[in-house]
Amino acid sequence: MKMKEELEKLFDEWKNRLKENGDGDFFTKDGLLRQNNKSDEQIEEEWFSSEKRILILLKDQNQDGSQKWDEDIRDWFKDTSSDCCKSLQQKQKNRNLDIQFIKRIAFLLWGLSKADKNSDWQCNDVAMHFDEVKEFINKQPFALVECKKTPGNGCLDDKLLKKHLHDYGDLLKKEIDILNPNMIICTSQHIYDFVVKSYPKESIQTLEGHNSIRITQNGNKPDTLIFCSYHPSDRYGDEHFYEGVMNHYREYLRNRTNGA
Repeated sequence: MKMKEELEKLFDEWKNRLKENGDGDFFTKDGLLRQNNKSDEQIEEEWFSSEKRILILLKDQNQDGSQKWDEDIRDWFKDTSSDCCKSLQQKQKNRNLDIQFIKRIAFLLWGLSKADKNSDWQCNDVAMHFDEVKEFINKQPFALVECKKTPGNGCLDDKLLKKHLHDYGDLLKKEIDILNPNMIICTSQHIYDFVVKSYPKESIQTLEGHNSIRITQNGNKPDTLIFCSYHPSDRYGDEHFYEGVMNHYREYLRNRTNGA
């Protein structure tokens, strides 16, 4: 079964449980971001052949006001036949990195994808390659997943986030397994704690002094890296958000280079 079919089956199960529990009638679909001029199958193939498969775990979809709706955030970069003029304009802004939330994600994706033992890729370095970063995020497959599938407002209470992680954590784990990332960015300490606990204790290696871990895999599979991050919409500056992950990743690279 292809990823798209597996996710649709999972989302149906998720929606039914939400309704049974009285936790909401509207649902946010997510996963690999779609791109103009590419089929879902092509993006999926590129994802699984990519050396770095980066998943960002968000909290919930922000829909300000009392009116809520079903949404598929996989289409944030892709124009569709059902888009109104306002929606098309918003997607153009997303692709151009005119939205701070998207720009921060793009910078982080670039840094994680390009940094190695010979290049640290500081935030200012990334900014100097803005056009390349913009082109990169519109071509490189990456995944966004909302941990709470019902839309919310501008701020999600920690108690409600923890409730959804508890009540629907098995489904979230299934979605992560379907996507099969090898870099997971957790945009909340609660999300980070949940993800870390989903792996066997014996596979976890903590980087001393860093809020991140690596999961050592059996056989020849590469490590899976899990980072605790600020949320892209936090009030901290762009560099603060970027370094909140990259500082940990550079330490991982140094440890790997030194044979740790």
